[in-house]
Amino acid sequence: MNEPFHKRLITGAAWFSVVMLWLCAASVYVSPRHFRLLGAVGMAFPFLLSGVLLMFILSLLFAPRRSWIPLAGLAGCFFSVRAYFPLNLPGEPPEGALKVLSYNVKNFGDGTEDTDGQNVVADYVEMAAPDIFCFQEGAMLKDKFDTTVRRPLKKILPYFDSINVTTNIIGCLSRFPIVGKEEICRHGTNGAVAFKLLPAPGDTLIVVNCHLESMHLSIEDRRKYHQLVKQPEEGDVEGNSRLLVSKISRASVDRSLQADAVADYLERRRGQSVILCGDFNDTPISYTRRRIASGLTDAFQATGNGLGRSFNRDAIIVRIDYLMCSDDWRPYKCTVDRAAKASDHYPIYAWFARR
Repeated sequence: MNEPFHKRLITGAAWFSVVMLWLCAASVYVSPRHFRLLGAVGMAFPFLLSGVLLMFILSLLFAPRRSWIPLAGLAGCFFSVRAYFPLNLPGEPPEGALKVLSYNVKNFGDGTEDTDGQNVVADYVEMAAPDIFCFQEGAMLKDKFDTTVRRPLKKILPYFDSINVTTNIIGCLSRFPIVGKEEICRHGTNGAVAFKLLPAPGDTLIVVNCHLESMHLSIEDRRKYHQLVKQPEEGDVEGNSRLLVSKISRASVDRSLQADAVADYLERRRGQSVILCGDFNDTPISYTRRRIASGLTDAFQATGNGLGRSFNRDAIIVRIDYLMCSDDWRPYKCTVDRAAKASDHYPIYAWFARR
């Protein structure tokens, strides 16, 4: 006896949504250098995931014997879902754990100062009291930086070093001596640098600070993206989609090369103590994140909760800032602080304890 048409329709739609979700999850294993379009596929992950969840509900209501299909789809990409939207039980960091803060400071809040003449980002860092503070996009006149940022933070973070990538400054302030630095890669105003810290005599910690290629979306491009997500009926969906996918895909090629350089650097230092942080400008479902995270623990995935949105403009509701560590560290309470609004990114921090 043939099944009713609506059940066959739901079955076909369920399989289609599952296959699309699986293909999206699998796209992280192919470099955008080989297939540029894959660099934009990760942006569709939450929409495809929502489609599978919708098919599960419809299956339960109208074709309950087919509800196993979307369930199998979710089970098949469990780790991808967990990377995008982790859920973890809370755990307090032990005494002596290091607090690490990473923040794309957008030129230190574009130089905004409080009533006492202190930079608003420096205010936040002083209140957060990290042991290590890594920043990206730290361009500021040296005298202004020394007066409004460096001086007020010197008591808690006495050591400082940085690297200039044209107009972009990638830096590290630390409670521990910084005894060296090494440029890993650079392209335009983006790149990655490794700082060597001495937490204790004879104990070297490599802190890798990344600011990888941006998506190169202008204010107008982001407005179009916002419209696509929130009000698709009011714009040129096809034209805007093509433009945005083209820009994101082109930028992903450069970003994949940087990700490869960082991953190769980490591979050469396998077995050494590493904490990595920075603005990847890419989603948790991306070649960039998978390539760099190989061999490291993603602190937010391991200890955070929710989406962890770290870019706070428009409808780009996604985590693009990360904290990771090598196996000799255990992360705790990784948090994206959405109360800090000095930049177009939220800061991300976590505690790390030696295993």
